[in-house]
Amino acid sequence: MYENIVNQILEAIFRGDLKPDDKLPSEKELGEIFGVSRVTVREAVRSLEQFGVIEVRQGSQGGAYVRKIDLNAVVSQIGNAMKMTNVTFPHLAKARACLEREILSEMIPSKITREDCERLARNVDKADAYFLENESSKRLRTNFGFHTMLAEITENPIVLLMHKVIVDLSIHFFENVEATAPMVKKTLDQHRQIVELLDKGKFEEAGDFCFQHIEDVSATIMEKSKKQSILVSRRI
Repeated sequence: MYENIVNQILEAIFRGDLKPDDKLPSEKELGEIFGVSRVTVREAVRSLEQFGVIEVRQGSQGGAYVRKIDLNAVVSQIGNAMKMTNVTFPHLAKARACLEREILSEMIPSKITREDCERLARNVDKADAYFLENESSKRLRTNFGFHTMLAEITENPIVLLMHKVIVDLSIHFFENVEATAPMVKKTLDQHRQIVELLDKGKFEEAGDFCFQHIEDVSATIMEKSKKQSILVSRRI
């Protein structure tokens, strides 16, 4: 009986009827809704709490509330699981290129604002400043932040989760490769071109351009990674 309550609450969350920080009905109300005892309701609430779906708060505003999921924790768990599979950097690069093309051409046209374009432009300026200051790590993180901002505009938690998992698994390849000045300048120029296309409403063109940008950068990183690898050089 308690599983029926659990399943219906989970379905309400998945439908979007219940959102983070929404308060569930009281134990008494849930008992009346489902025609069960308070003991059964408590068992359902305890189960949902163990799943991490809800949290029980104390005090005058106490009760069972839908929990806001910690995206970083979920990404870490998924990432750890994927590291034990045969996922390679080319797999990640292709998936990110396809995902971002879809984001730019299909998902953000109805959502993106002039303010979003301005934020993206400021991101490129910030990365450029880090480049001039020889702050390689900060420049790299800011460059990835540009792509994360594109995913965030969708306001779709599944897209954000997928994008963050891919980026978190990919970024160490970039960190272990010393980017040349021409590589960095090309990336900055291409980011500016993406912003310009978005600002002009050329979303499909922006998506195709971003796809090729990720493909080209990833191929370059792979090649430089091989050249820097002691293991690969010895095998050759």
